[in-house]
Amino acid sequence: MSPGDTVANIVFPAGAWIPPTRKIKNVTFRNVAFSKNTISRVTFTDCTFEDCLFTGANLDEVEFHGCDLVNCTLWKIRLTRVYLRPERVKFARRFRVEAANVGISVFQAMLSNFAEERQDLFFMQADIRFRRWARYQIWHDLREEKKTTREAWWGWICSTMHEGLTGFGYRPLRFFGWTLLLFLAVSYMNYVLIGDAIQVARAAGTSVASGVGEAMTQGAPPHASFIDSVFYTFSVLTVLGFSSVTPSSDGAKILTVLEALASIGWLGIFTAVLVKRFLR
Repeated sequence: MSPGDTVANIVFPAGAWIPPTRKIKNVTFRNVAFSKNTISRVTFTDCTFEDCLFTGANLDEVEFHGCDLVNCTLWKIRLTRVYLRPERVKFARRFRVEAANVGISVFQAMLSNFAEERQDLFFMQADIRFRRWARYQIWHDLREEKKTTREAWWGWICSTMHEGLTGFGYRPLRFFGWTLLLFLAVSYMNYVLIGDAIQVARAAGTSVASGVGEAMTQGAPPHASFIDSVFYTFSVLTVLGFSSVTPSSDGAKILTVLEALASIGWLGIFTAVLVKRFLR
């Protein structure tokens, strides 16, 4: 196993795997079976593992520096004090359909390993990938009739939205951006639907546009400006209440109550994302 060598088409017997050296560098392993092997205190540097079998393997104090594991079967692998970057474990797209459980198994093992080693960044990366592979597994479970069609679609939709909106709870800035967009969209909806029913208290001596002044003279309430709608909506959705901008019609009041109730859940999710990302 000198640098530049290729080890191919070999099956190592179950048990302790004892390499000729504890530091293996720039070696390519192709179609090699390490199934049920125990690999301890070995450092791999700039190595590549292609289509290798690690089924039931036990890795203890093993380090992979600059190594790629490509299309390897890592089913029921056990990792203890292992250094392996999650993005270095790569699978072809066919694994998502044919063997999603392989991805679930390896990233689940990584979660336990990184949690014990307090490698928070790697834990986050492994958790994101674990949840993705759990989503791929949904369709396999549907084909095997382990889930109903409704359960499969509901699980897939929830997982996709969770990743898209919050990055599985690890992207608070992304969720903050979606929150701003959502609040502005609700502001525009309020501006269109209940703009006439939003009552704006003007300070004494404040100049009012001529059109608004004519409407007040005729006894009709003025249509709130878009800025007024934004202020009103953010006051409701952030549960701060309102002072100078209030709803005046029954329909506007009911809509305001529904928006306030929905915002409590949304802001609760936002708080959970912040806690998960920064206070884990």
